[in-house]
Amino acid sequence: MESLILGIDPGSIIGYAVLDIEGKLLKLDSLKNSDLSKIISKINCLGKIVVVGTDINPAPKFVDKFASNFGAKIIVPKNDLLLKYKRKLINNFLKNKDIKIKNKHQLDALAVALIAFKHYQPLFNKIDNNLNNENKIRFGKKIKNTVILKRIPIKKALGDFI
Repeated sequence: MESLILGIDPGSIIGYAVLDIEGKLLKLDSLKNSDLSKIISKINCLGKIVVVGTDINPAPKFVDKFASNFGAKIIVPKNDLLLKYKRKLINNFLKNKDIKIKNKHQLDALAVALIAFKHYQPLFNKIDNNLNNENKIRFGKKIKNTVILKRIPIKKALGDFI
C-alpha cells in the first residue's frame, strides 16, 4: 500500500490534496457540506494517509479526527500560514503543470500538502542518498513507504531490501 500525504482545509467547503511520497499530486478536490466519511471514501482507494498537513495552529478538531482515523502524523505550522506564502508555494509547484485550482479551499489544501511533503523531504533525500551509494535507487519508493508506514529506521528498511 502506498504512503500518502494529505493537505486538508476543513470548513463548510472541505478542500483536500493528496500527494504521493515522490511529491506527485494524485488528487485535488473540494466538497461542499461534506463529512469525514465521504472524504475518507474518496481517498482510501489511493493508499494509506500517513501524514496530514494543516495551515492553522493549533490543528482544527476535524484534522485531529481525520489523522487519528488513519493513525497519521499531523504537520502543524508554528504560525498560521499567510495567503501570500501559500500562493508562492503553489505557483512554484504548478509551473509547467496543467492543474487547475478551483477555489481557495483547494489552494489551501495543496499548500499544506506541499508543506507536509517538504517536512519529510530531508528524510526522503537521505534515503535516496543511501540507495544511490548502494546503486539501488530503484527501491526508493518501497524504502520510503516502509520507513514511513512501519516507522522504522532507514538502515533497517534498507536491510529488508538490499
